[in-house]
Amino acid sequence: MKKIYLLATALAALVSCSSDDFVGDASPTPGSEEVGEAIEFGSGFKAVTRANSVGADAAALLGNNFVVYGAKSTNTTAAENFADKKVFDHYNVNFTANTAGTTESNTSDWEYVNQTVHSHATGITAQTIKYWDYSTAEYDFLAYSTGTATEISSGTVTSGNLLVSAITPSTVRTAAYTVEGASAADLAKFYIADIKTVLKAEYKKEVELNFRSLSSKIRIGIYETVPGYSVKDVKFYSADATVGDGTPYIYGGTTAFNEKGRFTVSYPTIGYANKDNSDYNKAHVSFAPAASEGQSALKTFGALTPKVDLTNDAASGDYIGRTAPAASMSPYLTVLPNEDGVILNMKCDYTLVSTDGSAETIKVTGASAQVPTVYAQWLPNYAYTYIFKISDKSNGSTGDPSTDLAGLYPITFDATVIDSEANKQETITIVETPSITTYQKESQGNNEYVAGTVYVMVQSGETLANDLDTKGQLYTVNVSGMKSNTVLSETAVAEALNIGATTSGDVTTGRNGIALTKATSNTAITTIVGPNGNNITVTAKTAASFTATASTTYAYVYTVSDADDTFLTTAVNVTAGTVDDADGYYTDMDCTEPAAIESPATHLAAGTYYQKVTNNNTTYAVKVIKVQ
Repeated sequence: MKKIYLLATALAALVSCSSDDFVGDASPTPGSEEVGEAIEFGSGFKAVTRANSVGADAAALLGNNFVVYGAKSTNTTAAENFADKKVFDHYNVNFTANTAGTTESNTSDWEYVNQTVHSHATGITAQTIKYWDYSTAEYDFLAYSTGTATEISSGTVTSGNLLVSAITPSTVRTAAYTVEGASAADLAKFYIADIKTVLKAEYKKEVELNFRSLSSKIRIGIYETVPGYSVKDVKFYSADATVGDGTPYIYGGTTAFNEKGRFTVSYPTIGYANKDNSDYNKAHVSFAPAASEGQSALKTFGALTPKVDLTNDAASGDYIGRTAPAASMSPYLTVLPNEDGVILNMKCDYTLVSTDGSAETIKVTGASAQVPTVYAQWLPNYAYTYIFKISDKSNGSTGDPSTDLAGLYPITFDATVIDSEANKQETITIVETPSITTYQKESQGNNEYVAGTVYVMVQSGETLANDLDTKGQLYTVNVSGMKSNTVLSETAVAEALNIGATTSGDVTTGRNGIALTKATSNTAITTIVGPNGNNITVTAKTAASFTATASTTYAYVYTVSDADDTFLTTAVNVTAGTVDDADGYYTDMDCTEPAAIESPATHLAAGTYYQKVTNNNTTYAVKVIKVQ
């Protein structure tokens, strides 16, 4: 008697065979190997780590069990309601190590035949073997696991268990099933899977089911690029009006972070006609909070990794890093997904320490930034890192915030998604008011962009700017004529536009020698390509995009306000015989007494003269964008 392969599930690589023989509608050749070919499951597994878990490791994460619903359809266009006829009605599939091959229904330590019938199964009295039916055009499979939590099918959820509803085939697009938990820790134990559609050409192969955690992970980090200074003693705020302390925080509105309640799992893009859509068969989750304690406004992270500063106190190790790869980082924090997104707020104090050996310090307080909603839409099984970059342009105060102007001018923020199962997102948000965020799907977290599309948004507190068409301007930056004592930064770009600026056509050149050439950005866009390839919808004029060229530096400038022009006085030392035109030179610091050519000589006399330089007094928010 030939061996009949029964339903088996393995969290490992696929093993498959093929045959065109039918089960049910065609009679196999007597004695053929293809008699009674069973459906087999080979389940891949994607954890929120850099490597997949397989075998017993994967089974442990799944609590040695998952539940599968499978149905078949006679027409590939009939999958709109998750196929026509159920085959696996909430079948339990269980793992026992070292049992592979001990029964005909177990080839990889996973057994489903004669396992306990699930409470959601309708009219099922026993779990039995299933075979491929070649008279049907396709099968669709949906699975989930409660992991190490206990599944309940009714009653009240308490710590350690999850209430999972029955899978409803007719509403798979909007609500396939729900899962309710008493805490974020319990809900984070749940694993979802995308729908797997199998066409006739793939019958007799193992059905690959890829599980991934319902949870997301986030962490924060910080580094600095302030010329002439190191940064230490960073203190974060837990809310907008409180005093900073040593605990890293990010915060949002009262409903920013999901904690307790019910998730609804749906599959909005199903049906074979959608097979080329990047969202085809993908699982989505939405959250409804519990009546109380369902959502919170604050996330508290573990301590940031300190760095040793080689210029200043090398032994203390309490400084922050100076590059994005060397940023001081917090441990990952497990959170629940939020596909709607939230505005993330960060506020901090820090101390600047001069690197010139003088031990000068400057205390900066109340520096803040906001990350737009579209970059805080957390998806299941993604790991997000928000890196704060302190630069020479900060909206923090170096004196009394109630009376003194904010100075250095802003910190900038890198809001970055670090690799988690190849899931990446990177944005850079400048810390000033307003905050400018730039984003590129291809960027890999190395503090530089690559050639391709770059997106820009401007956030002012809780308000997203919607006038980028009139107040936003993209420039290319040329530093070939930059003065030797000038360092390219956001502040330097603002000064080039304001102080002693001359304009010829589309080129504006500042007194510091930085030349800015107007470039084109598209403010009519209504979508941004997200990290998973799907489009994020935005309102026209709230975002801009441009195509970045390799080895080019750009500056995006947003006009905040415009004031009356003034002038600055510059002292000029004149050597005898070098200046033969007195225009623009004055003998007094107030620039009221014009200088004159000495007679009978044809040059100014040697000495100190003064020149006026126009100061436009326009307030700009600036973001420098460097492209590899």
